[in-house]
Amino acid sequence: MGKVKISSLRVNTIIGTLPEERLHRQQLIADLEFEYDAQAAASDDDLNLSVDYSAVEKQVVFLMENSSFALLEALAYAVGREVLTFPQVVRVRVTLTKPAASAYGAMISFTDEFFRKEA
Repeated sequence: MGKVKISSLRVNTIIGTLPEERLHRQQLIADLEFEYDAQAAASDDDLNLSVDYSAVEKQVVFLMENSSFALLEALAYAVGREVLTFPQVVRVRVTLTKPAASAYGAMISFTDEFFRKEA
């Protein structure tokens, strides 16, 4: 299995449970790592046999910019399911970091992994 990492993707979105968080976009940092069988793509040097990580990035940004979840967990689930719409992807790990979540300057993150369900 090959792995692709998209790191430090910065997206402004509506996220949070507090009333003031629902009024203004906040920056989240998304880190994605997804797995797929890269052997055919590597052997043939063919993007059509690979996962177009630029397309993954665009879809994730679009989803995040147009979402308004209360919880990082819910947004991470939506992002994970979105990445799994790419047919070659079998596993994705999503970490969302919310820099403004802590009153003490800590960066709060949530991480989960999502797998393609067997047919």
